[in-house]
Amino acid sequence: MRLIAGLRERCSFGFMPWRRSAATASTRSIQRRLERTGVMALLLGYGLLLAVNLQLFREQRYQRQLQTMRRAERLLRSSEDQQDSQALRRILSDFSSFDLVLWGHPDGFPASLVMPQSSHNDRLASSPGLLLQAESRSVQSMAPQLFEYDDRSYMLSSEEINWGGTPWRFHLLRDVSDAVAFQRQLNGLLLLAAVLASLVSILINRGGIRRGLDPLKRFGESLASVRSNSLQQQRFQPEQQPDELQPLAMAFNNLLDRLAESFDRQKQFASTVSHELRNPITLIAGYSRRLLRRADNLSDDQRHQLAIVEEESRRLGRLVTDLLALTRAEMGHLQMDLQPLCIGDAVHQAIALCEGSGEHRFKLCLPENLDPDTIHALADRDRVVQCLVNLMENACKYSPPESPVEIGCRCQQSVVLLSVRDHGPGVPSDERDQVFERFRRGRNKADIPGTGIGLAVVKTLVEQMGGSVGVEDAEGGGAVFVLALKECAAPAAAASPAR
Repeated sequence: MRLIAGLRERCSFGFMPWRRSAATASTRSIQRRLERTGVMALLLGYGLLLAVNLQLFREQRYQRQLQTMRRAERLLRSSEDQQDSQALRRILSDFSSFDLVLWGHPDGFPASLVMPQSSHNDRLASSPGLLLQAESRSVQSMAPQLFEYDDRSYMLSSEEINWGGTPWRFHLLRDVSDAVAFQRQLNGLLLLAAVLASLVSILINRGGIRRGLDPLKRFGESLASVRSNSLQQQRFQPEQQPDELQPLAMAFNNLLDRLAESFDRQKQFASTVSHELRNPITLIAGYSRRLLRRADNLSDDQRHQLAIVEEESRRLGRLVTDLLALTRAEMGHLQMDLQPLCIGDAVHQAIALCEGSGEHRFKLCLPENLDPDTIHALADRDRVVQCLVNLMENACKYSPPESPVEIGCRCQQSVVLLSVRDHGPGVPSDERDQVFERFRRGRNKADIPGTGIGLAVVKTLVEQMGGSVGVEDAEGGGAVFVLALKECAAPAAAASPAR
């Protein structure tokens, strides 16, 4: 079923272009990385802005508290000649206000507390718990500090001042609840604005990144469309690319030039092999067969050696043919004569060619009431025979000498399936793709000779005919190689001439 699905997809859509998998796109996409980096930069930037804003408000309260304490210090120093507590109380009362209170006591004598008159600051001075907490905090630090009490915010600072020849410790307490509430409200608005600005920036940045990567995507699509038969026509115009892609475009043009030169050398090599190797090999095989037919006066050992020469020349000829087929397919010069092909004729011809090399263990295994002579496929006759011969010889190599090689045929959903089964060790599931790669062989090859191109040729030829090839496990052991070709109607018989 997998072969049929692959054949249908290939017949309907041709060779599909390279596509990027979703997993790769999500984990290795440059666009995703740039978007994540942009989001992180935005969050970091707005986070720093909020942190700086908080620090500015904190520094503003700090400096304001210090400045107020300096004014109080100047006022107290200007009145050092007044040394009675009533005069100090009047000074403290004049300085204090509704949200500000200044009080003090001789250093080391907190019980000798001097407070401003209560009528000037009833709210702060009438809260002994607040003043007690302020006193305890001033012991820890005299620097300006913010603390909470009874759901309100206060700023406290202390200072040691020599008043009237005696060291005093004065405390300045300010109610900053409104300022703190305004700061929190402003920070909330800034946070909301930062979130909205981040969303807008992300959307704009995402569109900009996508547009910025469009040239790179088009560049990748152009690379994916490069074919070996059109290297000279596919060139990039560096001046039409962005500055970042211009060096890459020029480097790729140079690579295409080198590839074109290499393919030209391969074409020349294929032509040389075609003319310089095939003819001598054909002559060697022909003379060997002629000598074998006239070998009456030769010894058994000499006839055996001639048979070896004839067999090796035939094998070398097939190897050269396979190499030429691969080279021409890569160059795009492999010609296919696709016509309605009688499957029975192709199978019998392939069996006859293999039996000519001394193998006589091929067995046709067909379903009941199935005549292969009535089945036709749209294919190239010579190429189908070449594929079958390669599969049958491969099956003979891997099967025990006494076991048969079974050839089957069936039709399923407008597809003709040709199968060649051996009774060898089989093909492990993790090697079923690599055995069709050139010069790659499975680990079950043992000491069996081979070049590793026979199955690669089969795959290349079948795909050139619009079909597919695969390998499956056989019941009872062994492997089944299946060719899938498009079924077609039998050609109409030629009309008889009128008499």
